[in-house]
Amino acid sequence: MNKLLLQCGNYKYEDFSNIVRDQSGNVKMIQINNVIVNSISSDVALRIQNELNKNHTGDFHIRLGSFTGLKIMSGRGPEIEIKIVTAGNVETDLVSQFSHAGINQTLHRIYLNVKCRVSILTPYDTIEEEITNQVLLAEAVIVGEVPDTYYNLNELNNDDLIEILK
Repeated sequence: MNKLLLQCGNYKYEDFSNIVRDQSGNVKMIQINNVIVNSISSDVALRIQNELNKNHTGDFHIRLGSFTGLKIMSGRGPEIEIKIVTAGNVETDLVSQFSHAGINQTLHRIYLNVKCRVSILTPYDTIEEEITNQVLLAEAVIVGEVPDTYYNLNELNNDDLIEILK
């Protein structure tokens, strides 16, 4: 899956978003470029789905001892054929995340979550699994003005906050 996503890596942060500034040059708003983001999301999902459809089953072998969960038995015994088949469509979801990165800085990250269901077929059982991956598409640090005063209130409980406000 990572190989497919890396082919979409020719973008910069500015391709994903438009930073709107006021007359002083301060960041006023960040608009996500939905056309680019939706295009990448659907392109990634289609590429993964096409690859999975090309190789609709993946056959490999695991030694019987590996099923026991005991390290001493791992890789021992006769080979058991295992098949992996896709059990649904590939789903993508865009995540835009803001977090503080200092007194006057905000870190903005744009992720693409990719989810796919597969079935693992063994001679004894069928196991359904969901494969998920989160890919960082872009990130930027947005620098604001340095405040005149700064209070770190994260370590205080509600009673302490009420005392400070009085």
